Formats: sequence, structure tokens, C-alpha cells
Amino acid sequence: MENLLNTQRVSRIYIKGIQLVFMFAIVAFTLQKDNAKGMLTYKGNKKTYHVELKFAHFVTGPDSFDPNKKIRRLIFTNASMDGRIKSCGVMNCVDQYIEGMQVDLDAADRILFWVSLDGQLVQYSGTAPLEAITFSAQTDKRIAGKLKIDNASGGGPIIEVTFDALLLKDFAKHR
Repeated sequence: MENLLNTQRVSRIYIKGIQLVFMFAIVAFTLQKDNAKGMLTYKGNKKTYHVELKFAHFVTGPDSFDPNKKIRRLIFTNASMDGRIKSCGVMNCVDQYIEGMQVDLDAADRILFWVSLDGQLVQYSGTAPLEAITFSAQTDKRIAGKLKIDNASGGGPIIEVTFDALLLKDFAKHR
């Protein structure tokens, strides 16, 4: 009887150990694949903003001007927006919460980007040549690479960020 109890106890410990290993593996995989490292600098009229870009969020969905055209969007922030993005029913619902920048790929012959800072009180939109982004990975489910934009001479931001983001959500509607 005592051997049976010891065997059951060891089995429970073994199973809990396996569960912990899987849980840590899932967390480590998520943290490793969904990140950014870089800086956004924008000189406003009264203040210069420096935003450390720590998170890259990758979403897809219809273009705002042509709903039949699917685009890829990267959202760079210094705080995770995974929960907000996942809870949105339409692609533009998260725009009001972005403290950083969003980049639309595939929408035009250039990269389209928007910077939102200070609770949306400071905004800048612009374009950059496609050469401003280099990809080290580019699939339907993952985008990784480096984005470098310097629009300071035109009153815009300087952005330099490396990123590796898994597809977070595929939206059916833009609005």
C-alpha cells in the first residue's frame, strides 16, 4: 500500500513538473517572437519627445481606402497593446490608444506611417520609401526586420527600430 501511495505522489509531481515546463516554454516563445527595440524621437513646437519602442504588434486587414485590398500593419509602442488589439472588432478601433506609431505596408508604393504622442495631442503622418524597411523574415504569420525613417528635416520624427512580431489579429473590417 505504501509503495502505491509513493508511486501516485511521484506521478503527480512528475505531471506538475511537465506542466510547468510547457508553461515556461510558451511564455518564453511568446516573449521571444513578439518584440521591438528602438527609439522614436519627435521635436514638437514646445517639447522633444523620446519614446522607447519595446513592442511590435502585427495585424492584417482591409485598407481604409480600398476595403477589397488587404494590408499589413505594424504598431510600435512602449507598452503592450495585445489585449486591446485582440478585443477590437475592427482594424481602426485601436488607433485612439496608440502611443507610438503605426506603419501600413502594402497600402501604397511607399510606407505610410502615423505617429501619435501625448494622448494623441501630438500627431504626425508621413510616408517613407520602401527601402526604409528591411526584412529578415516575412511570412503571413510573422514579420521581422528593421525600420529606419528620418523625417526631421521636414519637421517629422526620427525612427529606428528592430522588430520581430507574430501576427496578432487578422481583421475582417477596417471600420
